Amino acid sequence: MYVGAGNSGTGGTGTSYLTNPYVLIGGSVILYWFFKKREIIKANPNASKSVKALEQKRTIEIQATAKENKVPVKLVKDVQGMSKKKVAEMIISNQNMLNETKMSNDERKQILNMVNFLETELDNKD
Repeated sequence: MYVGAGNSGTGGTGTSYLTNPYVLIGGSVILYWFFKKREIIKANPNASKSVKALEQKRTIEIQATAKENKVPVKLVKDVQGMSKKKVAEMIISNQNMLNETKMSNDERKQILNMVNFLETELDNKD
């Protein structure tokens, strides 16, 4: 016998699906989930995109930033995760290294690029 089917063809009225509490609870949970999901997607359009696509986009942006500033990709990734205080400490330590260490012109240019990048990131951090 099916739930809500009554007396299986004997013509009885039986229990309706619309009065079954389990069906009502299940339906309300599904509606709640649907509306919450819709609300999340409206608030953040990236929520419906795959993680892999977002990671690829992020990687391309990091590589472009690194190439633009002539710094290593690893530095760009590391700076994104640093606090403002940590970036400031890194700038100071690189400037001290420039002043105290003997190095070739290429090395000096690379460190100056790093310091310039760090200073722009420091300005952009909240």
